[in-house]
Amino acid sequence: MNHIEIHCCAIEKSIMSFPMGALCIKTAINHTEGLPKADLFEHFISEDPVSEARKAVSRHPFAIGFSMYIWNSRWIQDFASEIRKKAPDILLFAGGPHTIDFVKGLPSWLDFAVLGEGEISTTSALKSIIDGKKPENLQIDGLVSARFISPISSRLPDLSKLESPFLSGEADGVISGYDSVLWELTRGCPFTCAFCFESRGKRTVRDYPLERVSRELDYLIKHEIQNVFVLDPTFNLNIERAKTIMRLLLSKAPSYMHFTFEVRAELLDDELAQMFADLNCSLQIGLQSMDEEVSRLIGRRLDRKLFDEKVRLLSSKGVAFGLDIIIGLPGDNLNKFRNTVNHAVSLMPSNIDCFVLSLLPGTDLALRADELGLVPGDDVERTVIRTATMDEHDIRVALSLRRGMDLFYTKGQSCMWIHCILEALNITACNLFSLFVKWMRQTNRSEDEDIWILQDDFVQSLFEKTGNGKLIPAMKSFMELHQGICYVTDTGEPVTLDLSYRPEELSQLDSVSLSEFVKIHKPHHCTPTIVMEEDGIRFY
Repeated sequence: MNHIEIHCCAIEKSIMSFPMGALCIKTAINHTEGLPKADLFEHFISEDPVSEARKAVSRHPFAIGFSMYIWNSRWIQDFASEIRKKAPDILLFAGGPHTIDFVKGLPSWLDFAVLGEGEISTTSALKSIIDGKKPENLQIDGLVSARFISPISSRLPDLSKLESPFLSGEADGVISGYDSVLWELTRGCPFTCAFCFESRGKRTVRDYPLERVSRELDYLIKHEIQNVFVLDPTFNLNIERAKTIMRLLLSKAPSYMHFTFEVRAELLDDELAQMFADLNCSLQIGLQSMDEEVSRLIGRRLDRKLFDEKVRLLSSKGVAFGLDIIIGLPGDNLNKFRNTVNHAVSLMPSNIDCFVLSLLPGTDLALRADELGLVPGDDVERTVIRTATMDEHDIRVALSLRRGMDLFYTKGQSCMWIHCILEALNITACNLFSLFVKWMRQTNRSEDEDIWILQDDFVQSLFEKTGNGKLIPAMKSFMELHQGICYVTDTGEPVTLDLSYRPEELSQLDSVSLSEFVKIHKPHHCTPTIVMEEDGIRFY
């Protein structure tokens, strides 16, 4: 019998495009007795789906599976429809988060779709068809066929018995094209965030055996992987297991290997925070909103005092972390959104990722959109264009604030010095981001310009207009000091600074206001060179 093909399609090549889900299905098929060999094919949205479909047809596979997400669903539909037209005998099936949309009816270009984790349902369906069962007659847990819609998701595989895509060799043909990968250490999430795909699944959280984790780490080291994004929705859910894995990483992982973890701030303790500080890693923390009522409406419990305490613990240890914020949540309004942004900046994350709410298929917010007054646009990701508490104008204002924050704060790496500007001018972070966007528009400046030059020119202009010209040398020197540190940290190359104050004096601006600083210290032109050495950054 002819082979099986598994196809995935990403927006662009990045760490998040590593086809982990598709590899898991390919591995399951290739380790199930009686099934043809499965091969993996990667695509990108920029490719022509019709042309790629015709290439697939020319290889005469027995079956073709698709890994579907909301953002590649149109591409997959065009790809599959062309295959159906050219070769109607090829079996077509799909898995991935987007298949929940098919409980409303299976499209004509699919023979079956899998809901939830796909290893058991996919292989069971393929074996049944090979044994003579017609696709439309399939009745398997977690399956949608022409005549059957499973009332439950797929059976959950025993992770201790599941073959590893890495250790089985199934990823060997893919990993050479990546220096960044996705890594799965657990499956499942106990939380019920109403906007998230994970909230659809069972509340169980299952762990891969630590012996497998250790061997997979060896595999990633062998292949000289540079960046690892850990897929666990909450890495520190089981804090003792998280510490065990961190000890493993600290003992084995080379210094060049960077890890990204998604964590719950409230579950951190001092020991784990120190482990994060000792590892080459960064954390991403889902804040979404600092408003307790908005948090309640999306199924999250927010203890502001505890959240702040734990995030500041990370800052005190020098851990790089980012915060996620969502525009357009139920109950949120422009004032609450601004408060969330201002508070997020005060916590000094290294980056703030801000998204417009997407009504993902099957999520609670998508199912209750009409009730909650959430109105999506006609874009692929069904991002909201207005809500009961934020009209189109409010959304546009929030998006403008996001633009300023993305550029000035995250891209400009201003977390270590933005507080000086806010205190000196007595303005909020949102005020600053709005002024920055307005200044760029009025001066015809482009986002493609060097962000540090944009920051310098904007700050110079802003301080002059507000009558704070005497603070400019100190402010710009403090900015350049941190910009130089960021440059050396990012590139490893030395850089010479042009400062109006000594670095050791400028460091006092972490705790002293600009106005107090210029009263205490006289300008002193100096040109120190920052060098990255084995034991850290040095000034010469």
